[in-house]
Amino acid sequence: MRLRLKERKSAHHRGHGTVGVHIEPTRAGGLVYETLSAIFGLAPAPPGAGRILSDGGPVVSTLSFDVRRRRPLNEPVLLPEAVPALVYGRPKDIQRLVLGLQEHFTVEDKTLRGLGHGEQEHELRIGPKQGV
Repeated sequence: MRLRLKERKSAHHRGHGTVGVHIEPTRAGGLVYETLSAIFGLAPAPPGAGRILSDGGPVVSTLSFDVRRRRPLNEPVLLPEAVPALVYGRPKDIQRLVLGLQEHFTVEDKTLRGLGHGEQEHELRIGPKQGV
């Protein structure tokens, strides 16, 4: 069961340089997670992090990425289909994540809402890079 976007909220705010990402567990979604891990690396998870809660609803898992350093990825990534993703973090950190993704995918970014503690929730649509 998918949560309606307005029902989702971050369980705990993340540290500077860390962005939480939720992608549905599909083959294409797994490829995006693998690419993010190769570019940025997973961030250590503080206690209670790694989830999105809704009031009385299900818990949805997330992965956190450390976007302070970006490693080059020399191989093209062939994404078979577009993937929706929700990201949580500070605006500058989300921008770094989007820039890293744009090297390998097309990315549409929509700011949904502020979450407090200087964090925002964005909805991304990550698709195959045009011309690859």
